Parts: sequence; structure tokens; C-alpha cells
Amino acid sequence: MAEDAFVEWAGREFGSCSLGDWRRTKRLVKIAAGLAENVGGAVSSCCGRIGAQLISRFFDQDEVSVDSVLQSHVAATAKRCVESGLVIAVQDTTFLDFTGRKDLEDELGPIGPCSESRGVLMHSVLGVSPGRSVFGLLGMDVWTRDPADYGSGAKRRKRLIADKESRKWLDGLAKAESALPESQPLLLVGDRESDVFALFAAPRRATTDLLVRANQNRALVDSEYSRMRDAIEAAEVLGSYKVSIPRQGSRRAREAHLEIQARAIVVKAPLHRTPDVADVPVTLSVVRAREIDAPDGVEPLEWILLTSMVVNDLADARRIIDFYGVRWVIEEFHRVLKSGCRVESVQFETLDRLKPVIAVLSVVAWRVLSLCKNVREEPDAPASCVCSETERVVMEKWMALKKEKAPRIRTASEFVRAVAILGGFMARKCDGKPGTKTLWQGLRRLEDLVKGYELATSMGL
Repeated sequence: MAEDAFVEWAGREFGSCSLGDWRRTKRLVKIAAGLAENVGGAVSSCCGRIGAQLISRFFDQDEVSVDSVLQSHVAATAKRCVESGLVIAVQDTTFLDFTGRKDLEDELGPIGPCSESRGVLMHSVLGVSPGRSVFGLLGMDVWTRDPADYGSGAKRRKRLIADKESRKWLDGLAKAESALPESQPLLLVGDRESDVFALFAAPRRATTDLLVRANQNRALVDSEYSRMRDAIEAAEVLGSYKVSIPRQGSRRAREAHLEIQARAIVVKAPLHRTPDVADVPVTLSVVRAREIDAPDGVEPLEWILLTSMVVNDLADARRIIDFYGVRWVIEEFHRVLKSGCRVESVQFETLDRLKPVIAVLSVVAWRVLSLCKNVREEPDAPASCVCSETERVVMEKWMALKKEKAPRIRTASEFVRAVAILGGFMARKCDGKPGTKTLWQGLRRLEDLVKGYELATSMGL
């Protein structure tokens, strides 16, 4: 994108924010455009040489918060969701590590298993299509843990859900529903940590369903089986099918043969529930995908999923499993935010300033992720949907200079592939689709090439 294209993008995502003064909104659009133009660059330099002080003053305003800077983007996300039918709202928590930051030391809290690590927690809700196009953020919370509470997990049963960290799953449900129209079909997806009875029992719209990976062997209202695992292990096998497991780290890519079971269950309310959790049984479907004939030395795959959706047959069960597979998109989002946008390197002296910066960088991370994911669903969309004409021309010239195959760029997928090659993607037949890392590395290089091209053009070279 040329500079005006970044401003246009930032205007769409941040231009409707209500920050108490239209000049603040204008400043936010400029900051976001600068960060999107230079992914991973310093926040203080995104508005030019004299912008550092203005940026510091902007994020120091009381009206500038996580919710206020995301207001416009969430509304834009909702508009994109409306056009898709079913929206999968994936929610998850990540730690942002600021250990060693002396200026923030008194405001940070413990993160992870190490009591010496300090940082913040960020819980995000991403709107995603079943085809894995990423629409944007539907909500976000950023908070710190009280160091005095470190190691007090044994006392959690006595605390109300409103006072527990696990309330984030209910807050995520509320944020997703409040962002979208009441008629919007919505599926809220979470990992094992979201296996919380209070979430299953929470009020929700008739068009909203839940899908989580089971973590508890829950007690059932059933005369034959008292526990969930016993019930699903005894369930009829609906069928089997093969799936491709991608390479991850040292783990080789392989094909897994999955056997599928499913049944309806009625889950009891926990015996040690707190007064704010309803004492009502909850009807759910449980789906089990278990690998059979796993290679020697390889731990067989097993997913046990709980959902409020009805599962009648193998087709329904496969659909549920595919929906849960969409959850991995939020892991990539966190990776882009940390490694691509370098959120943990942000230098701000107070937590109140840092939190809205994290929110803005999260939208920039979404842009990179969506560029990678969305073209897979619409690969033949015109290149103009994802880049400026200048960027397209520069990438074509660079591809021709490097004697790459198919240097002409006409579609969105061709542009993304070219940028990924610029960022180190080998583009061999065995390499599959480019990932987010080569894409953000390519975007950084592309902007330098564009500026060089524009400078040479202006000099008549």
C-alpha cells in the first residue's frame, strides 16, 4: 500500500472511534496507519521524527482505552461478519511478557508458572468464517494479576465466578453477542481452559452455540453412565475418515485415521459450584475423534469436544471437528502480534498507556493475518483488494528481476505469494501455502522497495 492506502485502511478500522475530540480520532488513524505501514517498527516512530511526544500525549488521555480504540474496528468487524452467515468466535488468552521493565515493575503481575515473570494477560475474541477468513476482533480485555493472589488456585472453589479469572470466558460470550446482530448465527469456540460449567449454564441467544474441548470428566444425569468419558467410550462408532496432520517443529507431516463417536449427554451442575452458578443440568453433545493405527512411537490423537449443537450423524460430527479446527487461527494471531508486531518490545512507562497500544497493535496483527488467511478463501479476487497499484507494480518488477516463475500479478493470491517470496518463502511444491511469518517479513521489505521506487520515479530515473 502507498501511504494514502494505509491511511484509508486505518480510517475504516479506527475512524469512527469516540475519543472525546475529533483530533484524537484523527491522531489514532495516523498512528495505526504508521504501524501498519511498518509492521514491527517502534510505536514512537510511526508518525515521523516529531511524532514521539504527540503519541505519548495521545495514549496518556483518559478517553483512550482498550474499549475506546477498538470501538470502530469492532463495528467494522461486525459488518464483515454479517455477510458470512455463521460466525465462529474464537476466544483465547495469551501472556505478554514485560519481565525486566523497571518502569512498569509496580504495575505488572505474575504470568505463567514462574513467579518471577511479569507481564499482562490479554483475552481476545476473533470473528472467523468456517473457511478461516478472519473478520477481526469482536472484543478484548487486558489485565494484570495481583501478585498477592499468586498460588491461591486451591481457594478458587470458594470464589464467585465474577471474582475468578475464568469469568473471561463469559465476558467473551457477552462481547461477541453485543457486537453482532441478534439474528447472527454465532458459534463460540474455546480450548480446554474454557471447559467451565458456568459458561455452559450462562444465558445466551437462541442463535448462539458453544464448542469447547473437554477438560473435565463431568458427572452426568444418567442412570447408565455416571461420567462423560464412560458415556462417550461406550457410544456407537459413527464412522472414520483420514485427515492430513501438518508438519509442526520436529514433528513430520502425516496422515491420521480418525474414528468418530458422538452422543447426547446431560451434565450435572458441579457439587462445589458457587451461588452465582445456576443449579440446573445442561444438555450437550459430546464428540470424540480418536486416532486408530497410529505409527509406532507416535502418540495417537484424541479430541473430546463438548457442544450445544445437535449431532445426529457422522456428517454433523465432522462438521463440529472442522469448526474446532478453526481455533488454531487465534494461535497464529498471537504469534503475529508477538513476533511480527513485537508487542512485547513496546516502551511505555505506565500500564494505562500500554493497554490501548496493545489494542491498536492487535488490529495491525489482524490485518497481516487476514491478508494471509482471507486470500485462501477468495484466491481469485483482484490484487487491488489487498494492495495498491504501486505495490503491485513494484512486486511484479521485483519478481521479474529475480527471475521468479509467473512474475505477473493480477490476483490477491498472486500478490500474497510474491510478498511471501520477498520475505523468504521458498515456494516449492512441498512448501504448501505461505505462512504469516514470511508474509510480515515480506511486507517490511516491500515498503522499503515502494519508497525507493517512488523516490526514483520522482527523480525521473
